[in-house]
Amino acid sequence: MGKGERWLAPALFGALCLVYWHGRSLSFGAGDSPQHALSALTWGVSFRPGYPLYNLAGFLLARLPWGPPAGIISGFSGFCHAAAAAVLFLLMRRLGAVLAAALTPAALLAFSPLFWYYSEIAEVRALNDLLAVLAAYCSVRHAQTRTAASLAGLAAALGLGLSHHPTFVLILPAAAFWLWRQRALPTGRRAAAFGAAVLGFCALPYVLLGVRLHLCAPAYNPMDVRTWGDVARLFLRSDAGGLWRAVSGQGLFGPGGCALLPLAAHCAWAARAFLDQAGWPGVLLSAAGAAWLAARRRDLLGFWGLWVLVGLAPVLVLFSQQQSLWYPEYTRAEVARFYLMPFLGLFACAGFAVQGLCEAAGALPAWALALGLAVPLAAAPVELRGRDPLLRYGEDVLASSGPRDIILLYSDDLFFALEYLDHAAHRAGDRVFLKTGLFGSAAYARALQRRHPDLRLPPRGPRGLSTDWRAWLRLNPGRRLFAEALYPEVLRGEFPGLSPQGALAAALDRPPPPRALAAQARRFLDTAAIARLRKADLRTGTPEIHLVRQAGSLLAWYASLLDRPQDAVLRAEMLRRLEAL
Repeated sequence: MGKGERWLAPALFGALCLVYWHGRSLSFGAGDSPQHALSALTWGVSFRPGYPLYNLAGFLLARLPWGPPAGIISGFSGFCHAAAAAVLFLLMRRLGAVLAAALTPAALLAFSPLFWYYSEIAEVRALNDLLAVLAAYCSVRHAQTRTAASLAGLAAALGLGLSHHPTFVLILPAAAFWLWRQRALPTGRRAAAFGAAVLGFCALPYVLLGVRLHLCAPAYNPMDVRTWGDVARLFLRSDAGGLWRAVSGQGLFGPGGCALLPLAAHCAWAARAFLDQAGWPGVLLSAAGAAWLAARRRDLLGFWGLWVLVGLAPVLVLFSQQQSLWYPEYTRAEVARFYLMPFLGLFACAGFAVQGLCEAAGALPAWALALGLAVPLAAAPVELRGRDPLLRYGEDVLASSGPRDIILLYSDDLFFALEYLDHAAHRAGDRVFLKTGLFGSAAYARALQRRHPDLRLPPRGPRGLSTDWRAWLRLNPGRRLFAEALYPEVLRGEFPGLSPQGALAAALDRPPPPRALAAQARRFLDTAAIARLRKADLRTGTPEIHLVRQAGSLLAWYASLLDRPQDAVLRAEMLRRLEAL
């Protein structure tokens, strides 16, 4: 790279930071985003593997006077993806790509809808992408320079990446292949020092977390991580059954062995996701770039091929076998996050197609092709500022219950949103949020008891906390019981009067009178944000799709109970809103 071009990477980083910062969420997105925002704001402990590097970096950034702290945490994702795009540009230049070819994958990373969405919410994916691209850059740089400094940089990138997210390990075959092909693998004492440095950088975030836990207990620590042994189990995901469990309690290849139909569905989803991110031009360019590399640079084809195949295959196999397809739209959106890192390799291949065109026809057609691919993506911005659907739904739940009520939760999205409103916004009072999926964990029970010292827990059974909900109420007089309205069947057998109340299902011994139910339905329509939700308001391909199911369940349930003639108008309005979903 010439001296006159050294400003390009910083300029690219700065411009993307401004774009992402402008459109970022000021609260959090769907899925795990509320938990990541809360953990960063409190320097707390997330669910496995804990994400201590992300939480520490987010905690330090949130101390800066740049606006709402939660908005700064969302902005941190933008910084990471902006840096990832700049480093990918530098990587392509180191690999000999011309400017147009180097900017093409950087633009695809920056402006593809899924990458753009995860650049504007609190999530660990952007930091994972940055560390992965940085490790690739350091691998290429070390193969070219063979210096101690370049090897140290590679050790830092690999160690911090392995510490941050379990999927980072999937890029190791590509990095090892490149160093082997370039005869740059460290040997002897240098290899031992390199391995020790990788392990040191991998352990560093967890060591800092352990020190933090020793000095001061964090406000958010749902799995009761306290000792160094707890920290080690957190990193190893022991309570989930190991590093490669997508769903706790499932076997490595699901409950009943390998099933081909879910695997085929996940493969189709991945192909569709790449089409959605790059469009047909991007897909064709990636294929053309792979063909060009096969003819000209087989070492690069091997590197990026391993990056894509090893990064994608385990995700497709493990998730297809461990996750249920009971709600395909949501499962598809949830898994899409894991495509981000392997798709970087496909974007790089698209850049080499532009490289081939430049060599064959000159710079002008190459620039026209690169701009023709990037401009349409950049012209469809992702704007999340002022859009807080999950936060509003959490507020609906608080408005539907009292400050001492018990609320049963089954979806991660709502559980994390309410935990944020409790620990970060301090708006939950003494409400008890029970995540039934964690009832088998003794650590969760301890954390629950510390959060609510006066809460009396039923005796533990062989599967953990009891699900005898009447026993919970007997032990805790003065508290009422509610549940997510999407899953009312878990209470229906014990409470024959189960009915909707606001955005929740109320556990009652007898149903409310028709007049009271109609008044409740009217208030729900007039005041609940979830009642006014439209599918067009949500980002397709993201976990926000879960809110559509929640809204539809509530509207359909209310409408089914409004059977009096005088409620016909209200019932029709419920059904109209249901159709709008």
